[in-house]
Amino acid sequence: MTAGERASARTPGVGAAPRGVARLTACCWEAATLDREQVAAVERLASETHPGSAIIRTCQRIEAYALAHCDCPAPARLEGLEALRHLGEVAAGLHSAVLGEAQILGQSRRAFDDADGELLGLGRTAVAAARALRAETEFDSHAGHLLDRGLALSGVEPGGRLLVLGTGAMARLVAERGEAIGFAEVLVAGRRPPRQPIAGTYLGLGGIRRAGPVTVVAGCLGSAANVIPLEALPPAQLVLDLGTPRNFAGEAEARVVTIADLLSDEAGRPHSVARRGALRERLHALLDRELAARRETASSPVGALRASVERARRRELARIAARHPEIPPETLDALTRALVNRILHEPTERLRALGEGSELARELAGLFGED
Repeated sequence: MTAGERASARTPGVGAAPRGVARLTACCWEAATLDREQVAAVERLASETHPGSAIIRTCQRIEAYALAHCDCPAPARLEGLEALRHLGEVAAGLHSAVLGEAQILGQSRRAFDDADGELLGLGRTAVAAARALRAETEFDSHAGHLLDRGLALSGVEPGGRLLVLGTGAMARLVAERGEAIGFAEVLVAGRRPPRQPIAGTYLGLGGIRRAGPVTVVAGCLGSAANVIPLEALPPAQLVLDLGTPRNFAGEAEARVVTIADLLSDEAGRPHSVARRGALRERLHALLDRELAARRETASSPVGALRASVERARRRELARIAARHPEIPPETLDALTRALVNRILHEPTERLRALGEGSELARELAGLFGED
């Protein structure tokens, strides 16, 4: 049985999610300032002290969610509705260096795939609110724009040569952005050639020192990569370390800008702070809507209709995923959920207007009952 099928089998009723809100606890660590050993230590601590919990691991955060009080030495702890709101904000990318970061929605959803009962329901509720925010908001930034922010923070002008270390998704976006904003030459170095086309000229990691002087070195290596001494890099005006844990260590003549520096700079920009605050308020409103919808118990016409259709959607979702493993699970989930919500919106509004005690409403909801 896949993780998705296990989650489907344990999906609580429509009204189950709100019951555990008061008991929800979030223990949070920010990983952007931690080195490789510290990140590993936090991950061990989170796993050992939160058995059966949902643990979100991203480039910038490590967070554990459970339905129990916790005394672990986390630097930040949230409880109840505040914890649920924070989970929705994280899933929507409102705490990311790149506002609205797309990948974190799937990371947050998958963290709850092995959760049981109420915890699974709360995770789904927060992710649903985050997905709704993303659907109505135009997030115009991606990881490649961290290059722009690093240049602005350091005062280095785009142009000359850009050396990107890494061949993954972030490296691809940074290389493309480098070409777009005017770097005359883009060099890409990695442990192995990129699996997908990438902007610029590819080098092996062993050839970076021979690349000659560059304007910017951007580190986009994965978390499992070895730390590279700054002394091993070619001469540069700016070293942009986009790795968490950091890609580089040591001393360098060039200006070094890290993810932590970019987050700190973002926190000092009034316009950015105001926009993130407005988006958090909107996320909270969407979360309240999700909670209200889930309070409609299966004994009400609307609740019965929604619960039956959701069970059918999950059955079909499992079948589609088995037949088309090449399609990302989060894509299938988002598409089928959006389609169901669009189809059911008008019928459920009319059922609500008839009232919970309406016999006609119950008969209409019964049409979608189990076979």
